[in-house]
Amino acid sequence: MKRTKTIDLTKLSKLRIDEETSAFHPSWGNTILMTAYDDERTFVLTRDGRNLLLKRPLREVLSRFALDNDVPWYERQAIYDMTGARKGRGYIAGHHRLVPTHGTTNANVVYYMAHRLDEEGIAVHDGKLIVSFHGCNRIFRVRIDTSFKTFNRLLKAANEAATFQLDEIDWIRHNYGIDEIDKKESVRYYHNFRDHCQSVHHELQCARTTAIVRQVLTDYLGEEDCQEIMEKIERNAKK
Repeated sequence: MKRTKTIDLTKLSKLRIDEETSAFHPSWGNTILMTAYDDERTFVLTRDGRNLLLKRPLREVLSRFALDNDVPWYERQAIYDMTGARKGRGYIAGHHRLVPTHGTTNANVVYYMAHRLDEEGIAVHDGKLIVSFHGCNRIFRVRIDTSFKTFNRLLKAANEAATFQLDEIDWIRHNYGIDEIDKKESVRYYHNFRDHCQSVHHELQCARTTAIVRQVLTDYLGEEDCQEIMEKIERNAKK
């Protein structure tokens, strides 16, 4: 049986800190969660159970994380635009998901690795959420100041965004001849799943291009002036 470690993020300043460092770089594999400790430092819970303080503000840690783990801003914008979710956008790479507990401007936001989440270990106690994560040879039970409704909504949006990416990968692997299709499954695949994945792939290509072009036009023309141009681009991209 795995050992259990309890962490109360509602009392962040009272937690024991194992190390303050600039050398640790959060990744999909070494991190459970991160949150702002103060304006200049970031608290990180590692998979092996260490409580670290990084000597960088949260926004810089997230920016470096996106760069190190190949999650460009236009990819995030594209996949979340397809979900319709406007707030609380995470960092998504298929099964790997770094998801916020609040809107990203909320001072209490915690970014957690959803692929380490024990979805059967979510409970509400005294108005606070208790969430369980799988670490290295232990379970982390984390107390977070958020509602179950908000937590669940943002997690569902992240899962939907991840599904778009995974559907696209399925299409690419098929189209490049990497995966063989079982003859017994060929009718189902070609008439349903394949067509769906191909459609998602095309939608994502369009959404990525749109995100990049919109940002460039906005920088030079402003939001209102670029809207008409964007509508024409989107119509042409779907032809």
